[in-house]
Amino acid sequence: MPIRVDSASALRLGENLLAGAGTAAMSVVRHVPLRALLWGLSGFGAGLLAVLLSALLAWLTLGSAGQLFAGPRIAVPLLLPLLGAALFFVHGLHRGVAHAALALEAQWGLVAQIVDRVVALVDQHLGARLHNLPLAQAEAAIKQGVQRFLGSEASPAGGLLGWVVAKVRSLVTAKVETCLLAAYRAEQSEQGGGGVDLAKVRERTVAEVSGHLAELVLGPLRSQLIVLLLLFFGLGIGWFHLGLAIVALLR
Repeated sequence: MPIRVDSASALRLGENLLAGAGTAAMSVVRHVPLRALLWGLSGFGAGLLAVLLSALLAWLTLGSAGQLFAGPRIAVPLLLPLLGAALFFVHGLHRGVAHAALALEAQWGLVAQIVDRVVALVDQHLGARLHNLPLAQAEAAIKQGVQRFLGSEASPAGGLLGWVVAKVRSLVTAKVETCLLAAYRAEQSEQGGGGVDLAKVRERTVAEVSGHLAELVLGPLRSQLIVLLLLFFGLGIGWFHLGLAIVALLR
């Protein structure tokens, strides 16, 4: 049967996200700029540490670290801390957005609102036909509903708050789309082609995304951090010796 969604409230998600703007602004200030700044400072410190470890490695293997700072090569030790600050600042921004998403979910039930908004848009477009559509057509309709939602939800606020709201909405909606499609497939499989109960699809999606939101938004960032650390420290510490090895191979 078609899902029953309060379209009037579901279609006001952008407004709801900014209701109580003072609290929302404090959440943004606490999570996004502060985390980005702290991660940027950590990246600057990591760059300095990489320079020191690179100098130590050169001293142990070559007997002197002077070659690292001779001529144009001095640019690398000078730029490493700045590069670290930039890379880790961007990583911190993404972490801030992820934590803002968690804060908005805790305060406003962000996931349920997004699911209701997407389903309401799909329901407006297809009505009762959706729950009897072939799987491929239903998936296409859901994806189109997600795109219409993202395209129709311009944030009424500008600046940092508007940017964070847009990033949070995009991040959580991507997770909602994946789980909504999976829930629809599961419900259709259980019904054996006899019609999909969209209310159950909605309940499954909200439960799955809400219950695992922290893992969904922070898990990829943990992997990103590991890769970032390995690349940054690996290249930052061994750049000079890597260059020597490449030159030796080319001779």
